[in-house]
Amino acid sequence: MILGLISQLKRWYAIPYLVLCIAVSIQSICHLLGDATFSLSWLGALLAVGPLVLFMSMVYTFPYVRVVRFIATPVVMALLGSVLTVIEMEPLPTFYTLFFGLGGVLVYVFWYTYLDRSDNVLLQKGGQLADFELATLNGEQLSSSSFLGKKVLWVFFRGNWCPMCQAQLADLAKYYEAFGDRGVELVLISPQSPKKSAAQQSRLGVSMPFYVDDGNRAATSLGIVHRHGVPLGMLGYGYDTVLPTVLMTDESGTIIYADLTDNFRIRPRAETIIEALDHVLI
Repeated sequence: MILGLISQLKRWYAIPYLVLCIAVSIQSICHLLGDATFSLSWLGALLAVGPLVLFMSMVYTFPYVRVVRFIATPVVMALLGSVLTVIEMEPLPTFYTLFFGLGGVLVYVFWYTYLDRSDNVLLQKGGQLADFELATLNGEQLSSSSFLGKKVLWVFFRGNWCPMCQAQLADLAKYYEAFGDRGVELVLISPQSPKKSAAQQSRLGVSMPFYVDDGNRAATSLGIVHRHGVPLGMLGYGYDTVLPTVLMTDESGTIIYADLTDNFRIRPRAETIIEALDHVLI
């Protein structure tokens, strides 16, 4: 119950918070340009809030794979802005700086990006991957057991709305042939509609196979469904999604690699997966 409440709070956080920060940034700029006297407090508010707006905008515009947990620049700028605002202590910009700036960036870094994930005994390295059902983009139903006899890289991603997922798929696309050379078949799975996955496949320019987990049934059976994981404002994706998960199984269906990230900004790079595969094959 508590985890469900936390997930719902996170669902309501990102987009409304970004909109409020944009409004604060605009108001700060207006005061800095329009007021008769220069205000350190409004400068501090802009420095505290503006970099986070820029960061989140860049993430959604230019997707990339994050490999570090700590985002230094927004935190440092929020701290600098806080110092400037307390010099003059004007009530409104000080509130904006401490609440939306410093408070908001700390919430984003140390709370929002972390996934409510516990240990998953079903997906441990050396265990057997449980059987589950998928659908092709053409609607054909198939079982995961149909991939037995092949080495398979299973990539569960949240959807086209997730910039880190976009970056992860683009990274895998660069190494698609490298995986093929090692006899590994990629299986990219998302609860989003076939139309959305087909659009993603087209953008990548590589014929990587996408599959649909309708209603998150496979994710539920594997214990990786993310209730209320779709942020408010992402229309057409429902409420629930999947926790980002990367698995590799050998020909017998045994899990030989598992990455169950606890932070949605951190995904395994394709190079890392290939290195792990080569180590197993040696």
